[in-house]
Amino acid sequence: MRQCQGRYACLVILGVILVVWAGFLGCSDSKGPVSPEFLIQVNDSVITVEDFDRAVEDATADFPTNMDIEAEILADIQLRILNQLTERLILLERARELNIQIDDRELQGVIASIKSDYPKGEFDQVLLEQAVSFHQWENDLRIRLLMEKVVNHELEPRIQITPEEISEYYEKHYKSSGSDPDKKEDVTNIDAIIVQQVRNSKKEAMYRSWMTSLEKQYTLKVNQAAWDKIATRP
Repeated sequence: MRQCQGRYACLVILGVILVVWAGFLGCSDSKGPVSPEFLIQVNDSVITVEDFDRAVEDATADFPTNMDIEAEILADIQLRILNQLTERLILLERARELNIQIDDRELQGVIASIKSDYPKGEFDQVLLEQAVSFHQWENDLRIRLLMEKVVNHELEPRIQITPEEISEYYEKHYKSSGSDPDKKEDVTNIDAIIVQQVRNSKKEAMYRSWMTSLEKQYTLKVNQAAWDKIATRP
C-alpha cells in the first residue's frame, strides 16, 4: 500500500466518526429534558442513537461479513466512538465560540495536495471502493481540518521547546537508532523535523487535560437510558 493510500485511509477512519456531522450540527433541543432519541447533547448540538449506530456500522464495515464481532471488542468500539463523538461536538462548539472556520481556499488547497499523491483517476477510484461520495468526503475533511485548527489555536501558544529538549530527542530517536542525518537518504532538515515532532508530542500530552477542562465549559448530556440499551444489545 502506498503512503498516499495510507494517508487517505487515515482520513476515512476519522471521517467515519464524522459522517453524521450534517445531521447533528443543525439540530437543537429545547430547554427541557433530552429526548430519548438523543444520545449525546453538547449545548444545542446533538447526536442521535441513529447517528451513533451509523458511525459504529461504518467503523466495523471492514470486518469480514461472516464474522461475528466479539462482545468485548464491540463494546470497546462503541465506547471509543461515544467518546470521540462527544469530543468532536465539544471541539465544534469551541470553533463556533471562537469563530474559527475553514474557508474554501484552505479546503481546496488540502484537497489538491491529497489528490497530487495519486495517479490520475485513482483518487476517485478509492472513493468508489470506499462507497464514499466526494461531497461527503469533502465535508468530513473540512470538519477534521476545523478540529485540528481549534486544537492548534488553543495549544500551540502554550508550547515551549528548549534546545536541551531538541538535543535529548535527537539522542533518543535518531542517534541511538543509528539514523545519520548526514547521509543522503536521511532527512536534510533534521532540526525542523525534530522541533515538529517534539511539538506534536507536547500537544498530545496537553490534549487530555485541556479537553477535560473544556468539557466543563459546556452543557454536556448523555442519555443514559439510550446508552444502556446500546450496551446491552445482543
